[in-house]
Amino acid sequence: MVGIIVKLLFYFIRLIPVRVAGATGAGMGRLFYRLDRRHRDIAIKNLQRIYPEKDSSWHRHTARESCAELGRTCFELPHVFLRSRAFLLSRIEVEGEELLQQALSHGQGAILTACHHSNWELGALTFSLLGYRNDSLYRPIRQKPIDLFISRARSRFGSTLRSRDDGLRWIPKALKENHCICFMVDQHLSGGVPVPFLGHMARTTTLPATIHSKYGTPILAVMLHRIGTGFRFRLQFRTIDLTDHVNHQVDQLKLISDSFAPAIHARPELWLWIHRRWLYLDEQESEAA
Repeated sequence: MVGIIVKLLFYFIRLIPVRVAGATGAGMGRLFYRLDRRHRDIAIKNLQRIYPEKDSSWHRHTARESCAELGRTCFELPHVFLRSRAFLLSRIEVEGEELLQQALSHGQGAILTACHHSNWELGALTFSLLGYRNDSLYRPIRQKPIDLFISRARSRFGSTLRSRDDGLRWIPKALKENHCICFMVDQHLSGGVPVPFLGHMARTTTLPATIHSKYGTPILAVMLHRIGTGFRFRLQFRTIDLTDHVNHQVDQLKLISDSFAPAIHARPELWLWIHRRWLYLDEQESEAA
């Protein structure tokens, strides 16, 4: 029943002009900021940690607009998941695609690292929109009908979704077939390695650095920048040069994390501040107290 309701809601919002849907979602996000004290406090605490030089009104405003961006992204999802390839590509400018083509020219695949910045679902879909074979790790949704619907939407242009429960034995074959392997690197991972993210220690997945060290696979950072507040974007590829850090995993992970800092600092309201990215530090502070 829940799956049917979600599908109907998606198809209904799909009929609304995407800019109107996004603006409605932004309003709902701001309402969420006011009503959800727990996530509001997480966002403000994160912003205070990263931007201590800013005053409290800036922290509150940025946290609120980050929730607005989350709402905007959520209400845009029906368009991302249901609109045509031609429509979606017409809303995206691509910068640095030649860097990805150069990386794939070696025939060893490529590692694409990304973060929860702007409409990250559209960013993940863009690789298959552009015609690149890619594999992405994902966490299955507990409600099977919803998980099936979302998975089909995410993979409809050729992406392959790999559940975290299925292990990693598929990686060598994917690289041999010159696929792109996509990772989100801005999530707290309980088994990750503490690495500075925006200048503060956070547990980070080691997979991109591990794959690079084992197979020599090139790593790129990918950012989706929202242009203004509408449904227009710029997808940017950047090469991460790990040549001098092959034997130092922490240094590799730091370079990967640092590659996202300029974009987040330029428009901090586009990043997902309600996530407990620095849970590692929060736990240390609790233990010390």
